[in-house]
Amino acid sequence: MTDLADPPITAEPRDELRERADALKRSKRKKRRKAMAVQTVLSALTFGALALIWEVMSALDPSFWPEIILSKPTEIAPAFWEAVQTGFVWENFYVTFQATVIGFAIGAVSGLLLGLFIRPGAVVLPGLLSGGHPVPVDARIALAPVFIAWFGFGMSSKIALAATICFFPVLVNTITGLNQVGENAILLMKSMQASRWQIFFHLRIFVALPTIFAGLKAALTFALIGVIVGELKATDEGAGHLIEVASFQLRMDDVFAYLGLLSLFGLALYLLANAVERKVVYWQPGSDGEHA
Repeated sequence: MTDLADPPITAEPRDELRERADALKRSKRKKRRKAMAVQTVLSALTFGALALIWEVMSALDPSFWPEIILSKPTEIAPAFWEAVQTGFVWENFYVTFQATVIGFAIGAVSGLLLGLFIRPGAVVLPGLLSGGHPVPVDARIALAPVFIAWFGFGMSSKIALAATICFFPVLVNTITGLNQVGENAILLMKSMQASRWQIFFHLRIFVALPTIFAGLKAALTFALIGVIVGELKATDEGAGHLIEVASFQLRMDDVFAYLGLLSLFGLALYLLANAVERKVVYWQPGSDGEHA
């Protein structure tokens, strides 16, 4: 008589499934790296095409784009290379980096803690914030003279401005994320006798994390903007101060070189935040987790 019983479960099928899962992860990571490489090449080609058009237009009609206002790419490139090799420039960019990180940490942590503290589902404050930030970013930048009067010239006023600018994005996104939990999920946890804190730490936080990280990434960019604005107005150090001095001296090639370095600096911060997000919110599409 033939034995129709199910075969015993051994370690071999589990190992095979694990190998398939690892192979799937490697395949998706390879596709993501390939997509990033294609995107990088396309961005470089677009930038090169725009620089070529810029150079040709400057050569054909110098009166339309005077060099005293807009330097040519062939002049900006040497200035950029010289700035990269100058220690004085890096010292000033390090000052900007310090102020950005400190201002972001103060503003983001404050916004995050206040957002977590506010009861999810509360009507008054989330209702006020739901239509957008109470004070737009450009209006908050206008607070720079106020902070200079309060904290004086130097690092403190820059940090205060950066912290103020990046506070609201984190606060709003935290509240929004905490309120995105479906009622059915909450009812399911309540049916399993889950307490309010268990629902908060095991459900709301995980649902809110992608939205919170979106706010953190936006806040990081805003923090850099706030520091640069502060350095343009009241300081004798930092990347913003370098740009201000170069523009007063009509060294436009240096101005665009510093702007290029700032762009790379901002891009590096954004990529760092993206990397942290992929590790923390690993279940999101595009992360390094199983669902990547």
